[in-house]
Amino acid sequence: MKQGARLFLKPQEFFNQLQWSTHHWLILLTFLVVSGVEAHLGTQSALYRWLAQSLTTQTGISLELTLWFVVTAKLTVILTASYLSATLIWIIGSIIGEKNSQRVLFRRLAVVFTVTLAAYTSQYLKPVYPWMETLSFFLYTWGLLLGYFAIREQFALTHFETSIVGVFAIVLITFSWIGTHRLMLEAANKYSQQIAKVSKTRPTSNTHLRR
Repeated sequence: MKQGARLFLKPQEFFNQLQWSTHHWLILLTFLVVSGVEAHLGTQSALYRWLAQSLTTQTGISLELTLWFVVTAKLTVILTASYLSATLIWIIGSIIGEKNSQRVLFRRLAVVFTVTLAAYTSQYLKPVYPWMETLSFFLYTWGLLLGYFAIREQFALTHFETSIVGVFAIVLITFSWIGTHRLMLEAANKYSQQIAKVSKTRPTSNTHLRR
């Protein structure tokens, strides 16, 4: 309870003490749960179902199974992108500032990623709960502040150096998460075009058979 309150009231102290935490697995578990929720809520979006339906049409596999495959693939990409992003942040931060434990950085960034991903996930609920937009904005803002404190505490940087690494981290995370969405959209468009081509050729074939 104290640690949770410290995260909001004294974030710099929270990240400082996180390196000695014996319950860091709870942080990683929370991030995994939020990632799973994001992937699950995504199944309600048109993009997920569009891609799953395209895969069903192409392969003949049931829609439930292809939807599960799409969700699993998205979850895997989120976790992989988060790990790679944290590794690159550690490399850049170690070059500019002090080189500290990579494991501790992962704990700190897991908190930041969890808050940021929660902000991204809450946008799925905006059509049902309009106030989610305000919550999403608050979580995004708080995620940026937490990221600033996490990076500065990890590498013992100045305000300017922290800003440089922070901007790099924002671009990296935004590109990886939004890039995932773009890849899914491109894949769905590709499958749809293939299906459209097949559907156009079938009537022609039937006409030749009738003749």
